[in-house]
Amino acid sequence: MTLKASRRHMKRVLCALYRLTGETTHAHYPLEAIMRKLPPAMRDTVKRALKQLEAEGLVYRKGGTKSYGLTQEGLEKVREICIEE
Repeated sequence: MTLKASRRHMKRVLCALYRLTGETTHAHYPLEAIMRKLPPAMRDTVKRALKQLEAEGLVYRKGGTKSYGLTQEGLEKVREICIEE
């Protein structure tokens, strides 16, 4: 049974990635850097959230590495989400 990350966790991961990458879709950061931007209690759900965000087309994974960046669609969505927080 695969557990899913909640929508709230997915939003927080998306905002953390946005804080790292800024206003670009070209930057990508390793999983560890994304985890450092989030509270320690939430770090176990980061991988699940990133997988779900990738499946939704909001995040991309760079090559075969564990580096992640925002897609254009993800950048547009994150602007709405992170302004609300």
